[in-house]
Amino acid sequence: MMRNPLEWLQNLLFLLPGLVIGFTIHEFSHAAMAVRLGDGTPRLEGRLTLNPSAHIDWVGMLLFVLLGWGYARPVHIVPGNLKGRAWGEAAVSAMGPASNFLAAATLFALFSLLPDGMWSPFLLAGSQVNLTLCFLNLLPLPPLDGFHVLRAFLPLKWARGILQLERYGVLILLALSFTGVLGRYLGFAQGISLALFFKLFG
Repeated sequence: MMRNPLEWLQNLLFLLPGLVIGFTIHEFSHAAMAVRLGDGTPRLEGRLTLNPSAHIDWVGMLLFVLLGWGYARPVHIVPGNLKGRAWGEAAVSAMGPASNFLAAATLFALFSLLPDGMWSPFLLAGSQVNLTLCFLNLLPLPPLDGFHVLRAFLPLKWARGILQLERYGVLILLALSFTGVLGRYLGFAQGISLALFFKLFG
């Protein structure tokens, strides 16, 4: 919990640029992989761009600020157009978290290698928030990316069965958030990743 509103606002200021970058590259990466695998839908809908205005959902951004998790505008794909069908859909889904992990590593490398300056807290916060986006989306819960990746590995009858979870995914996520389980998981995953980054770039 923040000690005072000024501290909360300062941390929010440091966090927002990294969050915009994280949401943007996450959705762009989904779009780019879908187009590469044969589905032109993201290009037709204007999502094959690094312009944040094409990807940011302001309600999802506000949720992230308030709850520590949120969402951007999802990229629409037509799975039947993808090479490999289910595997292609899994590859499209996996690209989002992968891009956030790469962004986190890049921002941390810049934080470590550049001299201290006014940019330092922005780089560190950007790395941390991209790790949050990465590991949040790896959870095997609908509508998160981890769910779609998992589905590609399951037998067809199981995949159809877990689709019933889709109506409860957000409720489960809310429950994990309010019980503190989600925060502990994200904190642990972030801590392990930052320790790795320190070894690589520190």
